[in-house]
Amino acid sequence: MKNLTVAFFAFVALPVWGQIQLDNQFEDWGVIPHSTNTDGGPFVSTALSSNAKWLYLHVEMVGEVALDEDVLPNDFRILLDLDDDPNTGVDYAGQGLGVDLLINLATRQAIRYTNGSGIESFNEVGMRAAPTYSGKEFEIAFNRDLAQVAGPSVRVAWYDNATQTGFPVAGMAHTLSDSPVPFLPVSVERPEDTLNRIAFWNMNGRMDEANAQQAMERILQAVSPDILALSEVSDVSPSFVQNLLNDWLPIEGGGSWNVVKDDWDLMIAAKGDILSSYASVTRQFPALVEGHPDWGMPLLITSSHLKCCGGSSNEAQRQAEADEYMGFLRNAIYGEEGLSIPWNTPVVYGGDLNMVGLEAPIYTLVTGDISNENAHGPDFNPDWDGTELTEHPLLQTDHPFDFTWMSGNINSEWMPGKLDYLITSDASIDLKAGFVIRTADMSPLRLAQLGLQADDALEASDHFIVVGDLGHGGMLGSAPDSDEDGVDDFEDNCPYAENLDQGDFNNDGVGDACSDTDGDGLSDALEISVYGTDPLSADSDQDGVNDGLELCVCSALDICPGDLTNDAVVSVADLLLLLGLFGATC
Repeated sequence: MKNLTVAFFAFVALPVWGQIQLDNQFEDWGVIPHSTNTDGGPFVSTALSSNAKWLYLHVEMVGEVALDEDVLPNDFRILLDLDDDPNTGVDYAGQGLGVDLLINLATRQAIRYTNGSGIESFNEVGMRAAPTYSGKEFEIAFNRDLAQVAGPSVRVAWYDNATQTGFPVAGMAHTLSDSPVPFLPVSVERPEDTLNRIAFWNMNGRMDEANAQQAMERILQAVSPDILALSEVSDVSPSFVQNLLNDWLPIEGGGSWNVVKDDWDLMIAAKGDILSSYASVTRQFPALVEGHPDWGMPLLITSSHLKCCGGSSNEAQRQAEADEYMGFLRNAIYGEEGLSIPWNTPVVYGGDLNMVGLEAPIYTLVTGDISNENAHGPDFNPDWDGTELTEHPLLQTDHPFDFTWMSGNINSEWMPGKLDYLITSDASIDLKAGFVIRTADMSPLRLAQLGLQADDALEASDHFIVVGDLGHGGMLGSAPDSDEDGVDDFEDNCPYAENLDQGDFNNDGVGDACSDTDGDGLSDALEISVYGTDPLSADSDQDGVNDGLELCVCSALDICPGDLTNDAVVSVADLLLLLGLFGATC
């Protein structure tokens, strides 16, 4: 699996004995002992950790797999001996464990052999995993109460039913920790130097439901965003949402929220003006939005809702949509296909990306590696500093997990997962803070402080709101100026020849200083400003001698070798003149 560029927020220290953050970041496993496979097979290594509430597993695979999807089939099992006693449970496949709970990843089923029997859902046994999409490395958590972890120790093994091999042999033992979850709730206050707060939220088609509206209002008032990117709002109009926001989040001074909608189910709402929007990008809705004045330019905000779910056709469509957006962004950055944004425009992309199955779409959206270049153009580096964009691994404010979606049905075969994302151009944006609001894990005191209720998050939607605080990136306001003429390269019609006046007599988009329209070896600027010859005729006086040969073609008195134009500077103009003389007979 190719590595994605990410920004890591170290919310708390991670002691060896206790806490794993389930966020697709694996640094916290580095200090935990692993069992390494030396006998071949699909598994590389595995480890266990725990605290009073959760049992954690880490695994590295030889090949890329999607743990609970059919797109990259696997026949893996997790064998959990929840009391480390071979005399309870079953000796599954002769692996030497007393398996109390078996996780069949291929069929998305949990099978309990102790204290009950039969098939349960991953949700019923409190299972969580990251990432939600394919990879070679995963971290998994089980709620100790729901999974019925008996202790005081457990033993866990991985089993590949296809090859009938288990790892580690006889399982890996782990003494359970009863230490409390060492996680400090994340503040929802804006950090210093935040210019704008943005929120992405899939509304699940509930914006016109009274109970959901009450929960939405409380959450939005607690978060108080300046820009709001919505999905699954096909059933409501921009004016409907505008009225709600003006009521819930009134703008100081009596202004109004601005709201635009694409041709289906995406919206962008902002306190500032929305200058333009691009509804033609499939299931993604970019817009140029006026943010805080200190940006000095608009922000490119994109609300997304990529194709849902597994299956080869859905996978292909989701990848095509990611390709299409990166083609749009490339054209906007390079000023092609009628698109153009100012140099170093802050780029913010997010929303419900439905990242299940294959990793490839998120890889494209971060790196600019376009899968179908025939349809969507060449790869490119999508950040302004020539690097990748940054996907931010945000955690819930009151729980150290990253999932942003969960079914309201505990019997659902699909466990909670991270479907909603925040991606930015870190050259122009510094993410000061970011978080996910899930009210179910908030303490009563915390809920009261924020004016929330415990069931608000799932009452409002089956997706949790994702929030980011945006500030100036290190490159904001800077741009390359290769010829140091005071005009940056992206605006300069001669980026490598000094021409502060940007003269272009024939309006062909190429500055006179680096253009030789008639091909006589003299730049248009020299002909117009120095020699007074015709830049449209190679032989201005029609005497049969090329202007470049007839005029000064050597350095006066050899005072400045190479200065063919006698302007005391050896420049691109001299090179153009020299090139025009190649092949001439003197």
